Amino acid sequence: MKQDTKWTAAVSWLACFLGLALGGAFFYAGLQKRLEPYQFAEAILAYDLLPQALVGLTAAILPWVALTSGFFLALGYLLEIPGRLLRGLGLSFGRWLVGGIKRRSCLLLIILQLMLILGVLFITLARGLKIDCGCGLIWARRVGWGIILEDAATLALAVFLYWWELPRVREADSPLDDPKPRAEV
Repeated sequence: MKQDTKWTAAVSWLACFLGLALGGAFFYAGLQKRLEPYQFAEAILAYDLLPQALVGLTAAILPWVALTSGFFLALGYLLEIPGRLLRGLGLSFGRWLVGGIKRRSCLLLIILQLMLILGVLFITLARGLKIDCGCGLIWARRVGWGIILEDAATLALAVFLYWWELPRVREADSPLDDPKPRAEV
């Protein structure tokens, strides 16, 4: 039983750091798209899936969705770390930092974005278009199986984190969650 508790605690901390990285990646990608809206609009236009009238609206909305969902997901996990440490030290105010920001909502938005992106990438690959993915990360990359596998792995990570955030899973979250069980009176 003690081994299970250690395993759960290790997975819980790993989920925390992976969630922080996922949120940071979406925040950064959304920020890059927001700072260069014309390039992002050109990338959307290159996919040739939307009417031209909707490209500007899509280029204006999608970066904000990625930016805000990534920011609040990262912030939620960032606050979780000191909260767990304070709870582990037996300080009761640490529980206010744990789970304060509802990360499941952010994860749901990220999952929906990734599903949309994967659908668009599959359609583009099937149509044989050789275009830049418009990912908004460090360098330009062409649509291909590498990006599809990368996004599928990111989707799997987001789904795992969403599952991990479910209340029934988090009940056995960490031995640090309730440092001193209270006796009933």
